Amino acid sequence: MPNSPQVSNLQISTLCLQKINKYIASHPPERGGALLGPVGQSIVTDMIPDSQALTTGASYHPSRELTKEVQKVEMREPLLEFKGVIHSHPGGLDHPSTTDEIAMEEGLDINPHMPYFVAPIVTMQGNSNQLLTHELRLGAAKISFYIAYRSQIDRVTLKIQPVKEISEEEVKKILQTQSSVINSPWEVARLQLQKDLESICQAFGSNRDTEIFCTEIREESPILAGRVILNGDLELLLLINESYPNTSPIVLVTLSEGQTEEVQIPWSLEIHESKRLVIALESFIKGPGPYRKVYGPLGKLALTADPDRAGLAGWSGFYSGCDPKSAAIEMQKALFARSQGLLSSHISGKRVLIAGTGSVGSYCAEQLTRNGVGAFTLIDPENVEPENLCRTTYEIKDLERPKVEALAGRLLNINPLVELTLHPKSLSDFEIPDFSALVKQADLVIATTDDPKAQRILNRFAYFHKKPALFVGLYKVAEGGEVIFTIPEDTPCYFCATKFRHQEEHMAQVSVDVDYGTGRLVSEVALAADIHHVTSIAVKMALSLLLPEDAQQAKLKEFLNSQIDEGANFLTLSMVPDYLFYPEVFGNTPGQYAYQSVWLKPERREECPVCGSVEHRVDPHTTPLRNPRVS
Repeated sequence: MPNSPQVSNLQISTLCLQKINKYIASHPPERGGALLGPVGQSIVTDMIPDSQALTTGASYHPSRELTKEVQKVEMREPLLEFKGVIHSHPGGLDHPSTTDEIAMEEGLDINPHMPYFVAPIVTMQGNSNQLLTHELRLGAAKISFYIAYRSQIDRVTLKIQPVKEISEEEVKKILQTQSSVINSPWEVARLQLQKDLESICQAFGSNRDTEIFCTEIREESPILAGRVILNGDLELLLLINESYPNTSPIVLVTLSEGQTEEVQIPWSLEIHESKRLVIALESFIKGPGPYRKVYGPLGKLALTADPDRAGLAGWSGFYSGCDPKSAAIEMQKALFARSQGLLSSHISGKRVLIAGTGSVGSYCAEQLTRNGVGAFTLIDPENVEPENLCRTTYEIKDLERPKVEALAGRLLNINPLVELTLHPKSLSDFEIPDFSALVKQADLVIATTDDPKAQRILNRFAYFHKKPALFVGLYKVAEGGEVIFTIPEDTPCYFCATKFRHQEEHMAQVSVDVDYGTGRLVSEVALAADIHHVTSIAVKMALSLLLPEDAQQAKLKEFLNSQIDEGANFLTLSMVPDYLFYPEVFGNTPGQYAYQSVWLKPERREECPVCGSVEHRVDPHTTPLRNPRVS
């Protein structure tokens, strides 16, 4: 069609169709009304019945009252505009009559701003069930859609003018003079948004009424909006443009008495348009209501309602009627499924303080979580760097993130109920009372820092608060390592266990270099396999120390009893053959190579300020955590 207006397939809402059926199709022919819809869009959303029209059995003339009513609506709802006039015909006359054509031309003439004039015809459907693309079924009737448009169209702001009643003489005159107006059948469809709102209600089991209206965002052009409320008062507001459903709507979600948020939805054109929106909404609305905002991995399994906790874990939010705590409890129970008889669920109530979350600390925390430990206090001042990826539990997505936060996220993805206290700072940055409170709260202290001074601080406070502790260390190039456990009053402290490092020259191979600019150990070249070999032993010791006295059914409870009785709380390990003093210990014993171990029996020093006699012990609260600063 030459010079046809830029109007896509016409869409009409269910509400409008219902009004047409009630006020026009359900009555004898030659009844009509005005059609309205969003400004600038090829959509009809409302119909105003013309109860004062001048009609006969074969003619319909719009009334002046209808024009006034249209003007009132446009004043009240400025996002709506007049689209045209609908009326019914008798018999099978399903196309505009000559008089209708003149009226359409007259409508364009007195409304020069309108790019086209919509003029549907309502007739009884007859015996034929076959509908053309410009027709819609309406009960026993049908609507045939036509539009009139000029060969040249000027678009201006809408101002409805009174529709003149046309006499027979005027009809003849117009037919002789007007030739620039074209009228044609136009393809039409029920409004896709309306159908989709109904599909949403069906899919999510809602019996609430839907609503379609016009709105605007940031003073832009008016857009069509659809509202539906699901069970539990979860409100969905869908904002669409004329390209819908080829483009996704803006989706705003509001819970009762909650804040409104915009939700990004997946939108695939490979899915049939009748199912596209429902499938997109199912990506963040799970199951029946009443709904609440929850979080879980990949937006599927609800594990928490805490957004901060979800942020650590990297979980996405969605809406569900499920109780996230119930799902999390089931996940936690599963952690003990493969360790029955070895461990006890008692350790789910235990808290472990880990200072240093590098290669040893991160692996230790992960393994303890997998074995059911329920709470951690994590202390480390550093961020994740690329060099950390080869020997720790961290991943590329964790780079530049504080280690304690990255590790917390990993632990939550193992046990969603794990309790976490995070401190991204060094021990020397704590105030003494605050750090002391953390140690007092813990059931076990694990020292895995690369700072000798920090290890001594942990030793002092753990022994003072009568908390068992583990000190894990790797020797040069991780060719060997050690795990020292301390139980106040039952074993010597860490300082006593390692005093030989300052006395025995032949043990120089054990120590690693210290950067005296920072006081920390210099990073060593080492394999993760060797580091994890030592750390795995520490994990087993930790689990044994955490099991309470009433967990006698757990075999691991007795793992360290013999070593405690013998005073052997220092385990050394080798990862290479002929390491240090091991050849002297094992001699020509067959079957020896690497991976040897020796338990040592440190001696408690009488004058030790940590574990010595009472008169020599020093309250750790009196010793500064940091060196004094010189101004």
